[in-house]
Amino acid sequence: MTEQSIIREDGTTITFGRLGEGAQVITCLHSLGLDGSWYSPLAEEIGGEFTLIAPDFRGHGGSDFGSTGPTLPAIAADVLAIWDHLGIASSPIMGISYGGMVAQALTGTAPDRVSAQILMATSGSFAGPAAEATLGRAAATRSPGGAEEALEPTMHRWFGDEAENPDNPLVARARRQYLDAGAETLATCFESMVTVGDYATGDPPPTLVLGGDDDRSTPRAAVEALAASIDGARLAFVDGGHLVAFDRPHVVAAEILPFLAALD
Repeated sequence: MTEQSIIREDGTTITFGRLGEGAQVITCLHSLGLDGSWYSPLAEEIGGEFTLIAPDFRGHGGSDFGSTGPTLPAIAADVLAIWDHLGIASSPIMGISYGGMVAQALTGTAPDRVSAQILMATSGSFAGPAAEATLGRAAATRSPGGAEEALEPTMHRWFGDEAENPDNPLVARARRQYLDAGAETLATCFESMVTVGDYATGDPPPTLVLGGDDDRSTPRAAVEALAASIDGARLAFVDGGHLVAFDRPHVVAAEILPFLAALD
């Protein structure tokens, strides 16, 4: 992966990775607590005709927290700035979990720049108890020791029973990065999640919604509701958990490659 960076108007440094050298560009958006490099195995699976542009969200990886932190509108604006920097007029976007919500914000903000969207293990709205629970997670994360207390439950939501495997390198890496992101970054993501419904659009681009059969973080009903809310969206479930694009990239590649080919 080749790393580059831009400096935004507010002085925030945003880092992004370039994976591959193919002619077709896909912009890939990671989940909270991780970074763009998690897309490296998927880049290998989908082949050399693609280039993946994978930003690190504010407060994640090599990017600064900045003046706002990783809110949906701030990250969407950062992605647009990266595209402008690279001379990318439009791109398919692919996001997992919080990255799927960023993708929806990007589509809602700049629909003419998004040629297609792949939304994985993510939700399209929060209302009532779901919003209250998510805002409660933000408050709990900001409390003393809150991020540390949430670590193991989070790993179980992300990796299922594999979270108990001490030899799993992805789980160990996720633990480190989740804690390195810090309470303020994580809490800001939780707070911004509940605004994702503000970006719903009546004229969506071609959309693929993917869920994992063993996702313990995003309920199947939420994935189905997201697909039902997007006109013309294709819905599929694959064998895997919440971070299926990262820990089982081959099953995701098998779904996204036909979708991307159909765009041509």
